[in-house]
Amino acid sequence: MGIHPHPSPLPEGEGVRKKVANKNKKHWANVGKEKERGKIREKVRKVFRLSIVCNFLLIFFLGVLIYSLFFSGFLAIEKITVENSGDLSQEKIIDFIEDEIGGKYLGVVAKNNFLLISSNSLEEKTKEKFKKIKKISIEKKFPDKLAVEIEERNLILSLCSKGDCYFIDENGYAYEKANFNLDDVSQNEIIKLIDESGKEISEGEYVLMPSYVDFIVKIEKSIKDDVSMDILNEYRTESRISEEVIVQTKKGWDIYLSSKIPIEKSMRTLKILLNRQIMLKELNDLEYIDLRSDNKVFYRMIGGVTQEEDEIKKEEELAGESVNESSASDEKKE
Repeated sequence: MGIHPHPSPLPEGEGVRKKVANKNKKHWANVGKEKERGKIREKVRKVFRLSIVCNFLLIFFLGVLIYSLFFSGFLAIEKITVENSGDLSQEKIIDFIEDEIGGKYLGVVAKNNFLLISSNSLEEKTKEKFKKIKKISIEKKFPDKLAVEIEERNLILSLCSKGDCYFIDENGYAYEKANFNLDDVSQNEIIKLIDESGKEISEGEYVLMPSYVDFIVKIEKSIKDDVSMDILNEYRTESRISEEVIVQTKKGWDIYLSSKIPIEKSMRTLKILLNRQIMLKELNDLEYIDLRSDNKVFYRMIGGVTQEEDEIKKEEELAGESVNESSASDEKKE
């Protein structure tokens, strides 16, 4: 059985020197790593300090920007201009818009701020308030102005039934319940058509054909120009579906008209009848003249019977030919 000799122990001094040498080797190896770590930590601290400064500056900048845009009053609307095509009160429109953009959101941010105003929403609300407005454009002009342009409906016709009256636009829609006491509504300028059938009217309803509206609007001027006669601005119809109109002259007698016959043709017939059959002194005794037939004309004196005239058509045709010849002659001269 072999005996393993133990390693010879190193001399005491030599072993201590080796341990110290090993420790020193480890120490110098760590010095480089520590320096590298220190540099990294310093860079991180610099980046952190820089980020804090940048964040502070960003928050400060955003604070100044938000204050300038929403709280300083720099973008508050100070001026509103209105251009309109009719007689709507500009002051009333401006007052309404100022009320709409007055006050604050949540009691903090002013509603009249340039950035917060919605032109589309404001247009809709203004149009809803003033039904006479046909088209409206509200343009924001930096930094503190609103420019309002308005095209108004032609406020010329109202339709009444069962005591209720509605303004009618050129397309035949009842766009607003009529209030003749308003400052911007003059009853002298508005034709009132009374539907004697008593059919109800609803706001926004399509009630009259556009051609019927156009015919009604032309009546007063045509009668005044062609037969030099004044009529009342309150017309009647037995039913608006019939597209017929009864107008009353200021002498008290009626004229029955149909929109299916051109107003020019009806005026020629009326003029011929008045010139040929009915003397000026008899006008006060006239009850009505009915021009709703294309071929004949009917009229009646008070207390009398209805009389029919069918020869007027020939005279009317001759009058029409004469007008056409005159027009052709004028064109040749030109």
